[in-house]
Amino acid sequence: MNVPRAKLISLLEHYLSWHYGQAYKDIYGVWTNFLWFCFNFFSISELFGSLLKPWRRMGEDYPKVFDFKMILQILVVNILMRIVGAVVRLLVITIGLTFASLVFLIGLVLLGIWTIMPIFIVALIVIGLSLIIHG
Repeated sequence: MNVPRAKLISLLEHYLSWHYGQAYKDIYGVWTNFLWFCFNFFSISELFGSLLKPWRRMGEDYPKVFDFKMILQILVVNILMRIVGAVVRLLVITIGLTFASLVFLIGLVLLGIWTIMPIFIVALIVIGLSLIIHG
């Protein structure tokens, strides 16, 4: 099997062009899809938008007649429901941003691995051949 040198060089050029060109675009697309999923799964923008709304729309309606004690009680309950809603939403936002950060960092690590992979493969082949030859 005698493959012309020009074909091997052409194959290597095409591979490196794909590896450092189109593959980066594809990796970026997958990476952004994972990040999009994290932000949408945890509804981060929606939770920020409704941060100070009462928890599960729980709250009391104010009376039609003026009763200072009743108005104060309802005000306290409504403030507490808003605090509970904010705490729960902030917890979910924190978890979502943590997952998004992990996805971002894992993407960076995988991008670095992808970048050095051809060098690593060539080094392993050279090491393997030297072990075979020199025993």
